[in-house]
Amino acid sequence: MKLIKKSLVLSICSVLALPAIAADAKNEMKEVIDFYGKLNISLQASAEDGDTFNELKSNASRVGVKGKYKLDHGLTAIYKLEWQVNVNDDSKDTLTARNQWVGIKGGFGELTAGRSDTTLKVSQGKFDLFNDYEGDLKHLFIGENRVSDALTYKSPTYMNLQFLGSYIISDDKDASDPYSLGVFFGDLNLKKTDFFIGFAHDENMPVKFKRKDNEGNSSNVTVGLANTRVTGMYRFGDLRLGAMFVDSESTESGNSETGYAVNVSYKFGKVLAKAQYQEFAGEDAISVGADYKLGKNTKVYAWYTDRAENKYLANDGYTYNFASQGEYIGIGMEQKF
Repeated sequence: MKLIKKSLVLSICSVLALPAIAADAKNEMKEVIDFYGKLNISLQASAEDGDTFNELKSNASRVGVKGKYKLDHGLTAIYKLEWQVNVNDDSKDTLTARNQWVGIKGGFGELTAGRSDTTLKVSQGKFDLFNDYEGDLKHLFIGENRVSDALTYKSPTYMNLQFLGSYIISDDKDASDPYSLGVFFGDLNLKKTDFFIGFAHDENMPVKFKRKDNEGNSSNVTVGLANTRVTGMYRFGDLRLGAMFVDSESTESGNSETGYAVNVSYKFGKVLAKAQYQEFAGEDAISVGADYKLGKNTKVYAWYTDRAENKYLANDGYTYNFASQGEYIGIGMEQKF
């Protein structure tokens, strides 16, 4: 199987016109290439906006290649190309772009250019226990942005402290360039430390909404927002607790809304039981579920989400919506490779 996987990696990398793995004069590997991905498919029963239906969901299944190449002067070239794989919906492209960037790292930290998650989105780390499902934080919170034309800097970690920053080059000549800044304390994956605290802020970040007037007529618009997010997680052995506070303010109307989320998970044996509650602008969502490990890279799961409609009230006489009200039940399987 190892031979098959290595052959598959080399074949795909050659198709993508990536250089072959090379060794330097000392026979040490100068380049490391990693082909990776996951398939996450679930059967979902939904009751949404008065309708009930069943569907298969792909849940942000993805495939990608990432690597690094040693350079002179203690520097390393790094790159990542990742696509979302839509295996269940004929109405979408089979592949859609996710994080795709190239950069360089060294003693100064890491600098990349391309399409990336903003620092504010990165600041949640592994907080969201229902990421990519109907209980995902993005359905109520504003600020889960992946942007193109981004320059991203990550500082070295010093005494568990790290600084991150994203600067986005705007395509609109009349708009101010958005940026996203954050300071992290601890490991956002809770592997190197048992704790994590993150503070992040977006400014001038464009967000797409569905806008409804007082007569119920709707249209799609883009609104500039300033978002602030504070995230905390702590692990007590097999018990993990998390809390998050968010604030979103329209740079156009000045209207501001706040929200919070709390969650808990407990691992016993191969089972991970979890629950999460979220509230924003007076609307809330609750999710409960469990994962069962079948192997190192394989799990099955079941979850339930009850979510209210997201309504962002502005001072211009409109209501901005980007999540529907509904109840959802899902069972599925995830396979990583």
